Amino acid sequence: MALAAVADRQHGVVSVGQLRALGYSRPSIARAVASGYLHSLDRSVYAVGHANLSLHGQCFAAVFACGPGAVLSHHSAAWVHGLARWKPAPFHVTGPVARRPRLPVRIHRARRLENPDRALIEGIPVTAVPRTLLDMAATVRFDWLEKMVERSEELGLFDLRAVEELLGRTIGHHGHKRLRRAIALYKPTSFTRSGLEKWWLELVLAAGLPQPHMNYVEEGFELDC
Repeated sequence: MALAAVADRQHGVVSVGQLRALGYSRPSIARAVASGYLHSLDRSVYAVGHANLSLHGQCFAAVFACGPGAVLSHHSAAWVHGLARWKPAPFHVTGPVARRPRLPVRIHRARRLENPDRALIEGIPVTAVPRTLLDMAATVRFDWLEKMVERSEELGLFDLRAVEELLGRTIGHHGHKRLRRAIALYKPTSFTRSGLEKWWLELVLAAGLPQPHMNYVEEGFELDC
C-alpha cells in the first residue's frame, strides 16, 4: 500500500499534503481517523497505525506541522546529526512558519535559508551541519560548541570551506563571532598537540591577536610557537 510505504520511510508520520497526493480526500481522511488507522497529531500531520512515535517520527511531525520550507534546527538538528546526546524535544524548527503548531515546537523564523543550509537526514528536513553549528554557537556554552565541532570532525561531517562560506554571508548572526573563534582552533595552521597549547591559542584568539602558527618545522627542527 502506498501510504504504508510513505509512513514507513517517515517513521510512521505523514502530512496532509502527502495524503492528498496519494488520493485521500477530506472525507476519506476523516474516515481513516474515525477507524483508528490515522491519528491526528496536528492540523496537517497524522500518524499511521498508532501514535506511539519514535524520536525520529516526532522530528518528522514537528517539521510537517510548521509547513513548507521548515527544517529541524538548533538542539534538535544537533541531535539528528549526532553532534549532541541530548534529546531533541522540545523540537526546534526554523523556517517561514506562518502559524504556531499544536505540537511542542520552538519556532525560529528565518526569511530565507540557502540551499547549502539544508540537508535531509533519514528523510528529515534539517539544517546542514555548518548552519547547525552556527545556530548552536548563539545558544550554548563555548566549551559545548567546541565539543560539537570536534564531534563533527570525528564523524567526518566537518567541512571548513562550507563553514567559512556560511560565515561569509551571515555576519549579523548572533553565533557568528563565536563559531569563527571555535573553528579557528581547527584550521591547519592552528594544529596543537596539547591541551595547554590549545588553551593558549584560545587566549590569543579571544584577545583579537593574529592567529599564530603552531608546531611547524624549519631547517630540520620542530618549533613550538
